[in-house]
Amino acid sequence: MKQKPLFIAFSTQKGGVGKSTFTVLAASRLHYQKGLNIAVMDCDYPQCSVYEMRKREIRQLETNLHYQSKAIALFESLGKQTYPIICAKPEEAIPRAKEFLSKEAAAYDVVFFGLPGTINNEGVISTFMGMDYVFVPMSPSRLSMESTLSFIIPASELIREHTDIKLKAIHLFWNRIDGRIRKEWLNHYEGVIREFGLPLMQTSIPQSVRYDKEQSLESSDAVFLSTIFPADKNLIKGSSLDLLVDEIMEIIHLKPQI
Repeated sequence: MKQKPLFIAFSTQKGGVGKSTFTVLAASRLHYQKGLNIAVMDCDYPQCSVYEMRKREIRQLETNLHYQSKAIALFESLGKQTYPIICAKPEEAIPRAKEFLSKEAAAYDVVFFGLPGTINNEGVISTFMGMDYVFVPMSPSRLSMESTLSFIIPASELIREHTDIKLKAIHLFWNRIDGRIRKEWLNHYEGVIREFGLPLMQTSIPQSVRYDKEQSLESSDAVFLSTIFPADKNLIKGSSLDLLVDEIMEIIHLKPQI
């Protein structure tokens, strides 16, 4: 009997804080560099930005011999192909994932769910609560924090009160942190987070253009954000991506298979 994979999401109430970016970066690092089998359910319907990103990358790959040879070498060394990305409506995502997994010969370790920017209907909330773990990137702005905490605090209380809910924990982490952020401001919100018993991760992600844009596979430049390749090791330096993924693996009790 195949193992049941963990269902994991990066989620927040506010759009534009990097949920899709972290979904891709974490999926690629775990699948290509940690030896785990990953699938992605892109529930940001109808735009399905992660699914569309994969399609763009495949088109670019068709005309780029440099990246074609890199892809062949990568897949041969791993003994597997790219991770599957399935576009689905949020309310249908979990049944679609289960249907997909039942038809696959391979066992999967993690299925990432890319949820919409706003959790404002029953279908999305039900999928959110159907995760094993949710990771919440918080950008250091009052609007982002108030929006995030207004949803995460009641959701966490619900988990504590109802032990039959599948969702085990919601973990928060700082995103887009730079030297201009006042330490007192961070300390204030970290105090609020602790007061409500919310787990705050040790890793914080710095402000960096690497996280802000999708690289093209039309040249031979190193790539950071890609569904077909892992982030280039030179671009990982100073990004804290490696630390974030390692901390996530520790939280969800997964060990690398490479």
